[in-house]
Amino acid sequence: MPRLAPALEIFPTLARFQTIRPRRLAEVPIGGPSHEVSPRALQQSAIHLYHDLGVIVFAGCSVAEVRRIGDVLKEVVALGGPGGVVARLDGWEGEVVRRRERSLKGKGELYRDLDEKRTGIIRPEVLLQLAKTRFEETLKERIPELRTAKDIDIRETQVILPGSPPPRGIINKTANGPRRLPIESFTTMGVNRVSGYTIGETRFFTVGSGNYVGGARVDYLMLKYEEDKQKKDGEKNGNKSASTSISVKPFWGHGNLKQRRRVGYEEQTAIFDQVIGKLMQPLWELERSVWADQAGELERRREKKKWGGDDTQVNDA
Repeated sequence: MPRLAPALEIFPTLARFQTIRPRRLAEVPIGGPSHEVSPRALQQSAIHLYHDLGVIVFAGCSVAEVRRIGDVLKEVVALGGPGGVVARLDGWEGEVVRRRERSLKGKGELYRDLDEKRTGIIRPEVLLQLAKTRFEETLKERIPELRTAKDIDIRETQVILPGSPPPRGIINKTANGPRRLPIESFTTMGVNRVSGYTIGETRFFTVGSGNYVGGARVDYLMLKYEEDKQKKDGEKNGNKSASTSISVKPFWGHGNLKQRRRVGYEEQTAIFDQVIGKLMQPLWELERSVWADQAGELERRREKKKWGGDDTQVNDA
């Protein structure tokens, strides 16, 4: 059985609220790590940021600590919410396109209420269609030829829907009944200048609450069809028996799409320092001042029980 997040073990009342999802990361314990955090762990922490701040409020804060929470929230919003933070930590060159997506209203787009663990989660095929629509629109915006060209073919060569971190649903239970949350996308597109592949990657988050609801990556190969020059010359000379072959070549007119590559080491370090310094470090400091001691005691009791010692339970808050 998967271990609960530390916050749900120490404050079991929180488990009653399905919308609360504090982090469960061994690499980022409550109060912060004592070593450097990996990029993946930092992204996962960003996804849970609002929830971890909520736990601090639930545990009990002073007025000064509430103000510090407000400072963190201000920084998160300035970076585009959890989605904007995750996109920045990806470290790809080029613009991140943030857009509000259409509301989901059709039947079969979400998992049904019969499956309580997945209620309100967007189905993979719907996520993929949302992502492909966003990629195609972005391609036409960045590459003018695609708007009218009849001789350019865009082929999907690879489709990836990551399963981790697991997505959340978009239905909130309120006093007035279930409410669907709007979603927004954070999209990057780039080109591998060697292979010619165009790569689109997007993640979806709920507006406001910033819950991660899924993502997708699609690789495209653009091909341009051209009639063989021998045919054209033959037709000009009245030779109807000329060759009718058509050549297919990679299409290199990628317009304003930049080469897909990681930002330089110095820029990547600056991004990490910004996220840690303005968001994560203040969060960890708040955890240390409010309830990290309880999390540490929980871990000590767990280790003692593991080796046959005292298994006294931590007092419920």
